[in-house]
Formats: sequence, structure tokens, C-alpha cells
Amino acid sequence: MTTIDNARVEVAWDPAVSQARQILYRFIAMALADPRAGAWLELTSLPNNSLLNDAADLLRNEAAAASAELALGEQPLEELNPAPVVARLPASRHALNELFESTFGLLASSTCPPHETDYINSKFTFQRSHALADVSGFYQAFGLEPSPQRREQHDHIVLELEFMAFLLGLERRAAECGDQGGAQRAAICRDAARRFLHEHLAWWAPAFGRLLGRENPGGYYEAVGVLLGALIAAERSLCGIEHPRVGAAPSSVERPEECEGCQLGPQ
Repeated sequence: MTTIDNARVEVAWDPAVSQARQILYRFIAMALADPRAGAWLELTSLPNNSLLNDAADLLRNEAAAASAELALGEQPLEELNPAPVVARLPASRHALNELFESTFGLLASSTCPPHETDYINSKFTFQRSHALADVSGFYQAFGLEPSPQRREQHDHIVLELEFMAFLLGLERRAAECGDQGGAQRAAICRDAARRFLHEHLAWWAPAFGRLLGRENPGGYYEAVGVLLGALIAAERSLCGIEHPRVGAAPSSVERPEECEGCQLGPQ
């Protein structure tokens, strides 16, 4: 598990950096989403979208985003480059569907599970249930409700990435109000994002990204996994969170009680 370095001086808030982080979170979430939801069409439009490359360039040149130590599965800042993902995108929606199913399985993947609680030792069923409830509590605290259109357990990697993007957008809009109330709301969002990264994404997402590389070596999902590992390392550095001391690994067995699941709606 990661720890927060409270002695570190907080990096000054920069709206451009905040937007760049949001763009990359959303891009990786889209790249990992079930293609049947229309992700392939959105991804094919990205080569003409300069915002994505500009976002990555900005963060790669942000000194505070360079992590001094990397955890297992994390990648150095120079790997924060979406170009390999776009270049390796399968040529058709059907091809991406097939790759998605072969990587994650029709129901669930035992070798590359995309759910946080699958990385908690299967003996600790209470800890698994608590983690899932905590993730759901974060969503509910910010008014996010399950969507009847999609059924995903709340600790799915796509939902956790989308939630971080949501918090960054909410923080930026609050900060741009320019009044005391806006500043307070921005601080709440910033603290929630830091805690969610620390308590949830940072400890398991890099391991998931590393497993993607094993499942699809040299392919699309390997490129997504490398980008994810680079973003998490950069985010830890920006938020003052130490790298995890122990590497995460999937643990088989029953998952915590299944919930109705959700797909966080666009904000």
C-alpha cells in the first residue's frame, strides 16, 4: 500500500496541468473500455486531436511529475506518450472486440483482472468488501449514481480512471469561480482525488498495466499498460504519494458481493 508524504510541499495548482491530467485519465479509460460501447470510433478520431498529444507533452515537461522511485509496473515519465496506443489500435471495431475478449474474457479475466478487489488477497473477504464499499462511497459523495445502461462493478479500472478525471474537472471549474466558496470546493475535490489515488488506484493499477503487457506483448494493450504505468507514477509524484513498497498481484476466488455496477456518466 502507498503512503502519503505529508512533509512534501504541495505543488502549486495549475489549470493547464489539471486539464492535461484529466485528458490522459479519460483517454486511458476510453482505451480500456468495452469496445461494444463505441470506444473504437472515438479512438480512431484521436490522431487528428492535438489536445491529447499536447496534454502528454505538457506533463512530460513538468518537473514535479518525475518520480524519483518507481514501483513495480510503473513507467518513467518519458513513457507518458499516447502515440503507441493510437498507432497499435486494431484496424476495425471487430478486431478490437476480439482483442478485448481474448484479453479480458467474456466474463472475467483470471490472469489480467481489471478490478481492484481482485488484487486483494482472497482470504481477506472483509477487506475486499470494505474496499468496494469505500470506492462506491467516493462516487456517492460526489453525486455519481449507477447507470442502468452499463453493469460494471465500481472498482473496475475504467470507472476509477473516469472518477479521477471527473474530480479534476470539478476542481478546475470550482477554482475558476474565483471566490472563497469556489476555492473551498476546489480544495475538497483536490483532497478527494489525492486520497482516491492513494487508497485505490496507485497501489494496484501499475500491476494491472504490467499484466496487460504480458497478455498482449507488443500490441495495443501493452501500449495502454505502459501509458497507465507512466501516468500513475506521474500522478503520485504530483500528489506527494510514496511508491508502493509491495507489488500487487491478482488473487483468485470469489469477488465481494456483486453490485449492480455502473458506468460513470460524462461530466
